[in-house]
Amino acid sequence: MSRILPALLLWLPIVLGLAATPARADALADIRARGELIAGVKADYEPFGYRGATGDIIGFDADVAADLAAAIGVPVRLVAVTSANRLQKLAAGEIDVVVATLGDTIDRRRLVRMIEPGYYGGGASVLLPGDSPIRDWASLRGAPLCAVQGALWNRLAAARLLADIRAFGNPRDAELALRDRACAGWLYDEAALQHRLASGDWPGYRLLPADFVAPWAIAVASEGPLARRLDETVAGWLRDGHLLALEAKWRLPPSTYLREAGRLWSAKGPDGQWRCRRDGEAPWPAECRDLNLIEAQDLRGIGAAILSLRDDLGIDLTPFYDPYSRDLFLRALATTALLAVLVVIGSLITGLCGAMALRWRLPLLTPLVSGVLTGLRMTPPLLQLYLVFFGLGGVIAAQGVSLGALAAAVIVLSLYAGAANAVALAEAAASITAGGDRRRRIAALAYPAVMGSCINIVKATAMASAIAVPELVHASTAIITDYGNGGVMMNILLGCYVVLVLIVVQGFTLFERKVLRR
Repeated sequence: MSRILPALLLWLPIVLGLAATPARADALADIRARGELIAGVKADYEPFGYRGATGDIIGFDADVAADLAAAIGVPVRLVAVTSANRLQKLAAGEIDVVVATLGDTIDRRRLVRMIEPGYYGGGASVLLPGDSPIRDWASLRGAPLCAVQGALWNRLAAARLLADIRAFGNPRDAELALRDRACAGWLYDEAALQHRLASGDWPGYRLLPADFVAPWAIAVASEGPLARRLDETVAGWLRDGHLLALEAKWRLPPSTYLREAGRLWSAKGPDGQWRCRRDGEAPWPAECRDLNLIEAQDLRGIGAAILSLRDDLGIDLTPFYDPYSRDLFLRALATTALLAVLVVIGSLITGLCGAMALRWRLPLLTPLVSGVLTGLRMTPPLLQLYLVFFGLGGVIAAQGVSLGALAAAVIVLSLYAGAANAVALAEAAASITAGGDRRRRIAALAYPAVMGSCINIVKATAMASAIAVPELVHASTAIITDYGNGGVMMNILLGCYVVLVLIVVQGFTLFERKVLRR
């Protein structure tokens, strides 16, 4: 504890001193002065945003972004974004506008200015193997589902269906995991899944009917002339059928949202004026807005106090006031701790076994073990994770056996650190002559290298997020995607890893005192 307390005291001011980035002025004048609108769109989400034959981003959202720029009177420059980073890029000023299948929610409205009305609407579906016993949404309760980080449906499915969400960084990895039977189905946007199913690349698969239907919104950083100009532009598109024409162009299934919103925004009053219109800079009439999206969150007690830190000081401690985020983060902390323990134990066992095999000097075994250990040490652990989870996982999945992401991470990281431990122990054994208490002397000589290897592999457990192990980095990314509090969450994450590493150091120090110095 004597080492932990000073580290925590050093880390605490970083979190407490963190303030939100001040709101930027409206960008309309800057966009016109610059001469282009920089729009964030997806490049991996056909048919909304994807790379065409020439490498340019095309799709429904790309067309919407280009038409927004035309309404302002400038050309568009498209920047590829993902579900996980689109709001961060907007907040950082890297892009002017997000047109990237962004579901409109009350939490996201606290981060950015959502353009009203929404420009599209859709729901989620689940892509399932034809032989799956899952026939409806109710039977998904507790089922492991592949997903993509940052998608709105992840939280809804976890909260309402208690589904085990295994969110990957991009659709490609989620597809691979589903094909390898690492999950029961792939939870994703209905239109995108329908497009994939129609492509013929998924024979024998089927979709559940859409659920969690919600409007999609264009987003800008803040209130101002740009936001109001885009409000009027999208409202005009709903009135004149422009968005329906884009829907037909990209062969999307008919959107219930577009048709209902079109009727609402095209309605006129007895005076011949649009019912949905506003006076000056006033908001749209309440009857034209979704009241669920403009209601304030009702918090009391400590939750309200923590939320006031966000509003007054910019310190958004999401896991402390949002029950879903808190449960997500605590489960991730437990998973990371378990992963760290298993990896340290696995690396020590691997190191001992490898060192013994090297010291036996058997004609065939020793060169083979030496080659394997060298390969493990020289190959980046992230690459090993992909090879084992997607490569080996695909092979054994064909035999009806599924390799879990946590198991894959434990195996890979244990072998990676264990290879370094084996070499350190073998070299120590080679330099220690026979004599009394030789094993303790070998352990004492190899102790610094083995401890360093184990500390490094505990820090490297963050790589497990790449294969959707629900550990701290994975959970923090999901929270940041919903709330945009990257600075605070990264510092909380840093604090958790500092504590984990110091616990490992304390364990090795105790071992040194009780065993090696005896």
